[in-house]
Amino acid sequence: MLSLQTAAAVAAPPARQHEWDPRQLAYYRDLYRQYDIDIDIDDLTADGVTHTDLLDLLHSRLSDTAPPVDLIICAQALPDRVSSVQPASYLNALYGNRANSFAVAGQGLASPFTALRIAEAYTHSHPGLTVAVAILEQTTLPVRLRLVRERELTDSGVLLVLKDGGDLSLRTLLPADRAAHVRQRLDAIARLPGRRRLLVTGATAVPGRSHGYDVHRARRDAYCTAVWAELAAHRRDWHDRYDHIVLLDTDPQTGESSLAHFAPRCDERDA
Repeated sequence: MLSLQTAAAVAAPPARQHEWDPRQLAYYRDLYRQYDIDIDIDDLTADGVTHTDLLDLLHSRLSDTAPPVDLIICAQALPDRVSSVQPASYLNALYGNRANSFAVAGQGLASPFTALRIAEAYTHSHPGLTVAVAILEQTTLPVRLRLVRERELTDSGVLLVLKDGGDLSLRTLLPADRAAHVRQRLDAIARLPGRRRLLVTGATAVPGRSHGYDVHRARRDAYCTAVWAELAAHRRDWHDRYDHIVLLDTDPQTGESSLAHFAPRCDERDA
C-alpha cells in the first residue's frame, strides 16, 4: 500500500528576475490568438517564480532525507510562465535522471489526486518503488484568470515522497467525483475503526456533512496545492493525533470534488 514517507511545502517564495525570451511572447500570442485573448506582457516580463524555482526549493528541503525515486509525477492546475521547460524532466535531473517522469495537468485541483491514483496503480504492478509527486502552482500567467485574481493566489508548491509500507498509508482516492459519492465515502470512513478523524478542506470544498470529524480548513490563497500543503506542514502531528485523515476539495469551476484518505498503520489501535 502506497504510504507517505516525507513531504515539503513552500509558499510565496521571493520573486526572481528572469531573463525574458521574446520567443515566449510570440508563442503565447499564437496560442491565445485563436481565442481572441490579449497577452498580459507586463505580468510575463515582471519578476516572478517559475515551476523550476519551486522545484529547486522543494528538492533542497528533502534532498538529505528522501530516498532515490523511481517515478516522478508533476501535477499542476495553472500553466508555468516559462513554457519551454518540462518540470517533471527538470525534477528528474535533480534526482539523478534515474526515474520515469511525466506531468498531469488540465484537471484543475483534481490534478494531484489523479497523479496519486496513477502512482498507486503503477506501484501496485511495480511494488517497492519510490514515487515523488510535485504539486506546482505559480500565478504569473500570460492571461489574467478570474480564479487567480479573486482568490489572490500566491506561488506555492508541495513535494510528496511515497513508498509501500510507510507510516501514513493512502487508503482511498476519488479524483473529480460527484458530491454524492464523496458524501458516501465520508460516511464510510466515519464507520471505520478508530474514533479520531480529521477532515482537511480547501477554501471551496463542499463536504455536505462532516459529523464525527474535526475540520481543518486550508488557506484561501492556494488552489491545487491547498490541502496538500496542510498535509505536508502538519503530517507528523496529525499522524500521532488521528486515526483517519481525509483531504477534500471542490473545484469551483466544475463543482466536482476530490478526496484522499490517509490512515496511520495499525489504525485499529483505539478501536
